Amino acid sequence: MFECTDCGETFDESLENCPDCEALAPIERPKFISVAAVTAEFITQTGSSSLSSKVGSEWPEDDDICYRLIVEVENKFKRRNKYHSYYDEDVSPNSTPVRLKSYINNTLSFTELVTLLMASLVDAAKDAGAYKVAGGNIVFMHYKGHEEDDTGRLMAMMVDKKDGFNFDEHLVPTDSEHINLEAMRQAALFDLALFDSTYPEIPQEETYLKFIKGASKGLFFREAFGCVIRAENAHSVTQLYDALSAFQLQNDLPESFYNNAFTSLDAILSKAAKDKKSVPATVLYEAIEGALELDSPLRGTFQTFVNTNGFEINHHIEPTTNSVDAERWIDIQAVDESFMAKVFKKSIGQAGTGEVVQYDPENHKLILQISDEKTQKSLLKLMTEDS
Repeated sequence: MFECTDCGETFDESLENCPDCEALAPIERPKFISVAAVTAEFITQTGSSSLSSKVGSEWPEDDDICYRLIVEVENKFKRRNKYHSYYDEDVSPNSTPVRLKSYINNTLSFTELVTLLMASLVDAAKDAGAYKVAGGNIVFMHYKGHEEDDTGRLMAMMVDKKDGFNFDEHLVPTDSEHINLEAMRQAALFDLALFDSTYPEIPQEETYLKFIKGASKGLFFREAFGCVIRAENAHSVTQLYDALSAFQLQNDLPESFYNNAFTSLDAILSKAAKDKKSVPATVLYEAIEGALELDSPLRGTFQTFVNTNGFEINHHIEPTTNSVDAERWIDIQAVDESFMAKVFKKSIGQAGTGEVVQYDPENHKLILQISDEKTQKSLLKLMTEDS
């Protein structure tokens, strides 16, 4: 144990700083501001299957608790693995998209929105078994940037009411020091601005709904909000290879690293596709890091790199043969669309290597070896005609 020279408290040697001092440190105002926040709780009775909910009073907006929670939540969603999702068009009045649109358009108040969302949670919890929500509270917060036209984000987080926060009788947190997101069970984050501009179209790049798993499975929580794992498997595969390329580029790693990592990924994903089984993203990350030198300081950093840079890769990927095969080829097209080709990546070599397909990086030219006699004659005829 270490003894803090500032406050005299002792703390574990594995920690860099004294946790007591960090909790009392001045809070740096984030780039987001709180619009509204409220806590709701599940009401259960021992030995009974009945379940209801209670929505507390709104939190003070200009409060250290709100600012600290915004920072904690943003960091949590940035660093942790996330599921990415979006909504299919649903015009039914009780659907989450309709409720979100009503809130954005100011036809629903924040408390009214929370009350409706809690009703959905109660229904989903009943289907799952009311006992599974015992001891949990849901914290809802709407926060935004400083720009006037920023719609902001909506966060819904299920926390343990004993270990996560200290709430008063109105379900308002009593102090900013006692915010423990390690007690978080589930969390969903809605980008309201992106949702408002995208829905009901399918997002082409970033999704507006993200959620992370915490200390419990809480499937009912995700189902109530429509949090289906929606970053398509094919998209996850593409993002995985994009992340590999970006990781190599950022860290100036040799081509041998990329080729070895690519081969490992291809083998794992091919087997998963053949067996029609999912593979954890962590297994794929480990395969990539396996291509690094044993003493490389980059080992153990790829997952953080993925999360920090916003690559959309689900926790578990169930690849298809087509999605795996697509990463083995590269599409090439001339600017004037006079030439289109699909080339197997492993068949490409540098100019002068004698490979069937060669690339000259200095002149940006692709050289193809034509072995078929009929094609050779056809090309020669075309050249003769042009002359």
